[in-house]
This record gives sequence, structure tokens and C-alpha cells, in this order.
Amino acid sequence: MGYAPTPWLRRQLARYHYRQALTQVRKGNLNEALRELPRALGHHPCPADVHVELGKAHWQSGATDAALAHFSQAIALNPASIRAYGNRGLLYCQQGQEDLALADWQTALDQQPSHALIHYNRGLLHLRHQHYAEAIADFDAAVATNPNLAEAYLHRGQAHEQLGQPAEAIRDWELALCNDLNLDQARLKLYHAQQAHRDRLLSQRLEAGLGLRQITVMARHQDDGLTIQVYRPVGVGINYFTLPDQLRALIISWQMDDVQSFDLTAQVKDQDVVEWRGQYKLFQGQPCPPARWHQVLLTAFVIFPPLGIPALACAMNLRQAYRQGDYLTALRASRAIQGLCRAGGIISLTLVTGLAGYWGYQQLHDSPEAKALSPVELPAKPSAGADD
Repeated sequence: MGYAPTPWLRRQLARYHYRQALTQVRKGNLNEALRELPRALGHHPCPADVHVELGKAHWQSGATDAALAHFSQAIALNPASIRAYGNRGLLYCQQGQEDLALADWQTALDQQPSHALIHYNRGLLHLRHQHYAEAIADFDAAVATNPNLAEAYLHRGQAHEQLGQPAEAIRDWELALCNDLNLDQARLKLYHAQQAHRDRLLSQRLEAGLGLRQITVMARHQDDGLTIQVYRPVGVGINYFTLPDQLRALIISWQMDDVQSFDLTAQVKDQDVVEWRGQYKLFQGQPCPPARWHQVLLTAFVIFPPLGIPALACAMNLRQAYRQGDYLTALRASRAIQGLCRAGGIISLTLVTGLAGYWGYQQLHDSPEAKALSPVELPAKPSAGADD
């Protein structure tokens, strides 16, 4: 007689094949998974879940028609299967059937309104169609359920960026990086947004510093130079011969040490004709920064040699850097000289003051007057009962 497995044993075998299939999917062995999953269908207590996994495996292997059929079969077996609606909607979206995708996702959200991934996927679809407010609403719902969903912050920041809300966009990209440091797209977006913010502040500062009526300035910082574009309305004049010197004086006064040159372009607003274009060295014609030789020599040989010696080395290298055209290095050397000499003077003055105070205290303590005021020791009193 043959052995007939009991219903309980059949269910356990079906569960075993299901678990084996999921293991093969994680390993990337889709063919093995597709062989194991049908073995679980006949007796698995939740056949809708098996159909969902079959649909996902067929989808990954490129058989999208079979995948749709399995997702639909899962929905027929379990109309409340959120996973089936979510995956079928995603596949519809990939095929361009966006109305069907939205319908499936809405059905799933009607059953579970806080499903993070469905809100996230629908937000991506809204973002693709430039429905930024709807996209933000979906991304809000996604991160409300799953605060660690870094991609939702990333794409919500993109929606804020398109709506002209840079502060909100930067905050979202920072949150995205906090949740996933390897999200390079968020890091790049954040870098460009911060750079654009700095450029806007620089442009506003240049406009205010130039004080030219109705003139618009747009500046961009690139490597060690600035690109400056000036726009004037019709009927408003600019002296282009003095403008480069005005810009040079402003930038030098702000001590922007990472800027060595600037490109200047000027034109009339709403016109493509360029009236002025030039490239300028920022420190062209600037005198050599002071080496302060008197302070250096005094500090090195008299005041405080430990700081005077490095100041002497900076002074010797300063003029050489200036002659080679490296004005920034010469300027830094001049500032270092000033700081070293000042610090040497302060330290030396502190030491001298301390020594003078100690010497004065010793003199006061050892003087005859101090000794005369010191208490005199009295003789010991004779003990009672002593012989006269």
C-alpha cells in the first residue's frame, strides 16, 4: 500500500516550497524560484501570496504578461491583497498604463491609507507629470509612515525645488542624506543648491556694493574665479572702463581669499548683444603686502625668538611669492607675520610683568621694614612647682 500524505503534511510541504522559492529569489536564482512556487500553489493556505511571488518572479525575468496574470489571479483570490494591487499598479505604470496604475493604487490605499511604498510610487508618478503639490502630499504620507525612506525625501526636495522653495528642498536633501549617506543624487542636489544660494547672496552683495541704479548683477563662483554678468535697462548707462576696478576693490575688501580672477560680461536687459566682456586678474596692480621687517627682527632677536623665527621665514618667502604672481600666498604670509609678532609681544609682555611682580614681592618681603614688623617670639612660661 502506498503512503497518502495527510492534508496537514501537504500544507507543510507547500509552505516549505514557498520558503525555498523566496530563498532562491533572494539569491537571484529566478528559474529555481519559478520551479518551486507552482509546487506550493495546490495546498498553500494563502494562495494569493504565492501568485504575488510568481508575478514578481515573472516580472523580473521579463515575462510581464505572465506577471500581470498572476497579480490579477491573486486579486481574484483575495480582493484585499494590497501587495497584489501595489505590484500590478507598478507594472501598469511601467507599461505606460498610468490610469490603471492609479486605480490599483487607490484601491490599495482605500484598504490601507498609510502604506508608505504605494504613496511613494504614486508621488513619483505625480512628480513625472509635474503635479508637484500632489507629489508632495504623497511623499508627506510616505515619510509619515516610514521616516527612514530616504528616496521620498530626495524626490520631495525635487518637487520643492520646482515650486521655487529652495529652503524646503535643502532641508529634504539633508534628511535624505541623514537616512542614506550613499545617496549620491541627494548629495549632488544639496551641493548645487547650497552653491546657488551662495551665488545669490554674492550677487546681492555686489549689487549693493556697486550702488548702480537699476543694475542687475548675477555672479557665479567657479573654482578660484568668479563669473559676473551685469545687465542694464535701456537708458541707464554704465562706465565700463571703471567697473572692473570697482569690482576688484569690492572683492579684495571682502577678503575672498579663494578668488584670484573674474570674468565680466555686460549687456542690455532682454537683448542678446554683449556690450562688454573681459577677463581680469583680481590682484593685478596690487602692491606687495608688507613684510614688517622691523617687527620681525625685533621679535626674532629681542622680544620672543620662538615666534620671531617663523615670522622671519614668512618674511623671507613673502616677496618671492609676490614676484611669482602668487599674491594670495604673499598676503597670507603678511597676515601670519603680523599675528606671530603680535603674539610674541603679548607673551613677552606677560612674562616681563609676571617677573616684575615676583621680584617686587620678594623685595617687599626681604626689606628691613618687613622684618621689623614681624612678630617676636615670647619666652616660654616657667612651669608651676619649679625650684626658686
